[in-house]
Amino acid sequence: MPMLRRAAQAQALPTDTRRAAGLDTVARDCTGRLRAIVARQLRAADDWSIAWIGCGCDLCATLETFLASRSRRVLEWPLAKDGRRHVHTRIDSAGLPVLHQTRRQGRPYTLVLTKTEQLFTREQTARRQAEADLTWLTSTWNTLPAGPR
Repeated sequence: MPMLRRAAQAQALPTDTRRAAGLDTVARDCTGRLRAIVARQLRAADDWSIAWIGCGCDLCATLETFLASRSRRVLEWPLAKDGRRHVHTRIDSAGLPVLHQTRRQGRPYTLVLTKTEQLFTREQTARRQAEADLTWLTSTWNTLPAGPR
């Protein structure tokens, strides 16, 4: 979208140049992707599920099951250091809206995972941005003057 917005600012950009640069193809692709985001059903207020696929190990399988749950928000998971590190890394690298803390009592320590409200706010923000981008794209990009040939 930033590239399309920048190209739209150069209103004298000829249609042939836009096509040759692939901008019309990018605009069509963005339109399709944005429409898909806007068309998604809104998340129910009690749906805490998070779609995610791990590396295939047993730890990731347990994490996937927890994340897929619509109702479960907290997982208290007794886990050794290497396992906790693996799960922390997976959560952080995927940017999951899950708080992870280690409760340092007993052995092994307990990894406490908590799904956060960001699950809802991120989706709402993404939807609003997609709606705004789609409105701009369909009203501005498709109506740009052809410019000099």
